[in-house]
Amino acid sequence: MLALMVAGVVLICVAHTLWDLPAELPLASFLIVGLIIMIIAHHGEFGVTSRDVTRRTVVNMVAAIAVLVPLVVGFELPARPPFDIGGFLAGHLTSFGAGSATTGYGAGITEVDHSLVPSQAPVFVVHIDAPYYWQAATYNTFNGLGWSNKGPSSTFEQLAGGSDVPILSPYFEGNHDFHVSAAISDVGPHPLTNLFYTGSPLKFSVTSTVHTRSGRIEVQGVRSYTVSALEPLYNLASLKRLANGVVPRNLRVDLELPSNLSPRVKQLAKRLASGTSGPFNVAMLIKQYLDTHYRYSYQVGTTTHNIVNEFLFVDRQGYCDQFSTSFIMMMRSLGIPARWVVGYDAGTYIKSRDGYLIRQVDAHSWAQIWINGAGWVSIDPTPGFNFPGYSAASLSSGPRPISTTPTPSAPKLTIAPTPSPPLNADAHLRKIPPPRSPKRVHQGTSSSLNEFDIAIIALAAIGLLLWRWRRRTPGENETVKQWAHVQRVSRRSFGAHWRLNSPREWGQSWTSHFPNDSALIWPLVRLFETSFYSSEQLTPDEAAEAKLIWRTLKA
Repeated sequence: MLALMVAGVVLICVAHTLWDLPAELPLASFLIVGLIIMIIAHHGEFGVTSRDVTRRTVVNMVAAIAVLVPLVVGFELPARPPFDIGGFLAGHLTSFGAGSATTGYGAGITEVDHSLVPSQAPVFVVHIDAPYYWQAATYNTFNGLGWSNKGPSSTFEQLAGGSDVPILSPYFEGNHDFHVSAAISDVGPHPLTNLFYTGSPLKFSVTSTVHTRSGRIEVQGVRSYTVSALEPLYNLASLKRLANGVVPRNLRVDLELPSNLSPRVKQLAKRLASGTSGPFNVAMLIKQYLDTHYRYSYQVGTTTHNIVNEFLFVDRQGYCDQFSTSFIMMMRSLGIPARWVVGYDAGTYIKSRDGYLIRQVDAHSWAQIWINGAGWVSIDPTPGFNFPGYSAASLSSGPRPISTTPTPSAPKLTIAPTPSPPLNADAHLRKIPPPRSPKRVHQGTSSSLNEFDIAIIALAAIGLLLWRWRRRTPGENETVKQWAHVQRVSRRSFGAHWRLNSPREWGQSWTSHFPNDSALIWPLVRLFETSFYSSEQLTPDEAAEAKLIWRTLKA
């Protein structure tokens, strides 16, 4: 039994650590099954004198540890990208766990057709004077279930130190920008393999490989680095005035729609944009619609065709991947180029760390739309998030706005719907609680149970049923438990050779060692025999007498 428990621990931990399979539900189920097995074995020993139970306490402790350890380890282990062993196991095990994944940036981040399990494991800390989003890569081609890149691609090596020339082509136009410098420290169990940045990066303190098409920057195991970048400073009024223009030829790929996209997506986008001009104004209307008509949730519906169709018209709930992807598809259907961006949001300010702590649950995706005269403008359509913080002040009125307000924790899912939040003119970034869909609001306090909550409730119910079952025959159970305790104490005190099949044999062995106890031993033996072999059960007085005799003998 213990060997099976240990094997289960190893299997679940390896699957979670190497292949990023979900751990909470398997471990909770394993805990319940393990406890049931131990309870059955425990009750099976009552009254069976042929079984050696001298070390039962030690065995039960080891068994309990074997069952509880995976539960603790499963919640604490950080999620990791899939590990390809010979190109075989990873593919099969990843498909086995395709129904759910753990939050975090890594391999498989471009797949948006599965639910998520939030992980609070820390990733890195950013030492900077204001919160920012931390970009990792951009993508332009969507097939209905995931993102990829189409178009020419090249890589080059960027030496430590860099220069004042942007490492990547700036995604924004004009000279309205400011310098940002940040120190990033890895706090996870493994070194970073990608560099995260804000705006258009100028310098990194470490040598890296730059992928120009996606903007992904690879490194070989880095624990800390500094980044210097140009951050755009937009003017809200100017963005609203900019009109649709001719789309550059090299951005045609950012207008492509998958063939399995429902025509209802374009119809919905046209209805929302009716009577509105300018890509930025259209984007704000679509963002407001998503904010107020859809719910933030880590659970999404499954489909084999197009997750946008499922999200917009069936499930109506999802996390950032579904919101940002659906937003991009609606913008493209209106002839506005848009692309997908992945990375991390600003995290949470931690005073003791003097910086913003980024956890795996802060992994995020957002959108960028092309506006003639401004370039790529970042928009975050996910409820509860607002990026970037456009400055409503004149571009020449002074330095960039600075926020000293710590970023709140991740969005809660039980907040009542509120109007779409206005753009914040006093901070670069602000995260607010997401609104809930009006169609999903119920009277009173609502709550949702996850798999672990259900497992705990089921475990409590099983324990209650077992307790009630044991109390059905209190007289017999008390006598059986006392006899088991007598055997256990005798073997612990005098050795495992006390393998006695009946109370009379036990009495004979006891009196042979302690002749002076015969006046107490035989009345106790007769009480045991009456309980076990007679059709009449012990009265409460007789059961109390048996307990008193045994306490006297032990003393």
